[in-house]
Amino acid sequence: MSRLKSLEFQRKLKELQFVESDYLFQSEILKQSESQFFNSVHSILEDNPDLKTIWEDKMLKQQTTSQEGVVSTDVDTVNIKPIIEPEVKRLYRDIVKTTHPDRIKNPKLNELYIEATAAYEVNDIVNLFKVCNDLMIDVELSDDILSKIEERIQTLRGQIHFLESTFTFRWLKSSDDSEKNKLVLRFIENTIR
Repeated sequence: MSRLKSLEFQRKLKELQFVESDYLFQSEILKQSESQFFNSVHSILEDNPDLKTIWEDKMLKQQTTSQEGVVSTDVDTVNIKPIIEPEVKRLYRDIVKTTHPDRIKNPKLNELYIEATAAYEVNDIVNLFKVCNDLMIDVELSDDILSKIEERIQTLRGQIHFLESTFTFRWLKSSDDSEKNKLVLRFIENTIR
C-alpha cells in the first residue's frame, strides 16, 4: 500500500472514530436529558388545563391507533443472512488467524475477534478494516473502501445533526428559561396538531 494512501486511510479511520464517539456522546446527552425535558412539558401542561386536556386526548388517540395497527401472526420470521462479499471473507479470515479464542489466549485479541465476527455477520467491511488496522494487518486499500468510510462518516454526521435539531436537544442547550418554555410550547403544539 502506498504511503500516501496509508496515511489517508489512517486519517479517515481517526475521523470515523471521532465522529462515532461524538454520535455516542450526543445520543447519551439526549437520552439523559429527555426526562428533564418531559418534566418541563408536564409542568407546562399542569399550568394550562385546557392544553393538558387536548394533549391527553391526542395521546389517547395515538395509543388507540397504534394498537389497531398491530397485526397478530403465528408465522415465524425467516432469518435471511446477507451474502458475504469475498473481500469481507478474506479480511475476516486474516483477522481470525491472529485473534481466535481457541488459538490465542489474549483478552484484547479475543475482543477484536468478537468485534470482527459481528462485522462479518452483517457484511460490514469498514469495521473489518478498522480491526485489521488495530491488528496491523497489511491490507490492500482501494478508493472504494475510502469512499465507504467517508460515507459512514457522513451518515453519522447526518444523525448527529438530526439529534441536535430535536426539541429536547435545543431545549437542553438553551440557557434562557423563557426560550426553554417557548421550545416546550412549540413541541406541545407540534405534537397535538
